[in-house]
Amino acid sequence: MPVKLNNNYDLSKHVIILTGATDGIGKIVARILAGFNPKKLILPARNKEKGNNLLEYIKSSNGHANNVEIWEMDLADLQSVKSFANKFINEIGELHILFNNAGIMINNQVIKTKDNLEIQFQVNHLAPLLLTLLLLDTIKKSVSAELPGKIAFTSSGTQRYGKIDFDNLNLEKDITTFLIQPGIIQTNLGHMNSGLSNFLQNLFVKMYEIPAEQGAINVLYPVLSPENKETGKYYHEGIEKEPNEIVEVMKRLWNVSEQILKDHEMI
Repeated sequence: MPVKLNNNYDLSKHVIILTGATDGIGKIVARILAGFNPKKLILPARNKEKGNNLLEYIKSSNGHANNVEIWEMDLADLQSVKSFANKFINEIGELHILFNNAGIMINNQVIKTKDNLEIQFQVNHLAPLLLTLLLLDTIKKSVSAELPGKIAFTSSGTQRYGKIDFDNLNLEKDITTFLIQPGIIQTNLGHMNSGLSNFLQNLFVKMYEIPAEQGAINVLYPVLSPENKETGKYYHEGIEKEPNEIVEVMKRLWNVSEQILKDHEMI
C-alpha cells in the first residue's frame, strides 16, 4: 500500500532548502512543499533557465510561489556550494529542513569536475555533505523541541552496498536525519550517459517504475510525518526498512571525504 500525505501540513514556520528540484521527483516535491505554505523555500539551481521554468511550474500548478526563491548553486563546483551556504547564512540565517535530493548517475565513463573529482562522488556525496556541514550550525540555532530540524538524503536501491553512518554527523537533539529511497522512477538522472547505457537503464526502469508523483510523496512522507522522530533511519518508498550496514567502510568514507574537503579549503 503506497504511503499518502495529509493535505493539512502547515510549514508556515519552516525555512526549507531542497536540492535537485529542477527535474524529476524533486520538481514535484518542490510543488508539493510550496503548497504547504512554507515560511521560505529555497531551491538551488545550476541552470538559471531551468530555475525560472521551475518557478513558473509551481505558480501554474498551485499558485503558492510567494515564498519560493531560486538560488544559484552547482554541486559540481565546491566553491559554488560554499558560496551558496555563506549567502544563505548571511541573508536568511535560519533553517529547519534540508532535503539533499540532487543526484546523477553515469555508467561506463569517468567525468571530472572543476575540483578534479569524479562527478558522481562529488554531486551525490561530497557536495551534499559539504552543504550539510556548512549549514549545520544554522540548523542547530533554528530548531527546538516544538520545531525540530530535519535533514534528508535521497538514496537509491544501491544503498544495500553501504549506508551513511549518521552518528558521525554528531548532531544534537531536535535534529532528525533520514535516508530515503523513493522507489524506481523514470527521470533524467542518467542524462549524461551514452545512448546504449540509457536504453538499458530505461528498459530496467520501465519494468519496475512507480509514478513520479508517488516517488515525491515517498520522499516527503518520512520527513513530514509526526510519527517519525527517531534519527538515522532508512525509508524505502516511505516505509522504514533495515539498510545494509558496512560501518567500517562508511567510517573510512567519512574520514576520506572530510580530508578532501579540508584539502580543498572548504571546511
